[in-house]
Amino acid sequence: MTTMIVDVESSADIGHVAAAMRQLKGVARVRIRKDDSERIPGLPCTHDEYMNDIHRAEEDYAAGRTVTSEEAGKKIAAW
Repeated sequence: MTTMIVDVESSADIGHVAAAMRQLKGVARVRIRKDDSERIPGLPCTHDEYMNDIHRAEEDYAAGRTVTSEEAGKKIAAW
């Protein structure tokens, strides 16, 4: 399965993009996700999801739930 990401200038363009995609050989289905406009370019997440991950990491660090790169390397080597 191939994923194609298309940036459009306005929501009016979405219909045109979907129609054009349906004309491509081998395209069985076109699905437009509404939440893509909130995604951070180059990242597979929204700004809120990214900030939640940062806050969770800060909480983990404050609670001592961390490992050094050396400890991580040892764990990986043991796999």
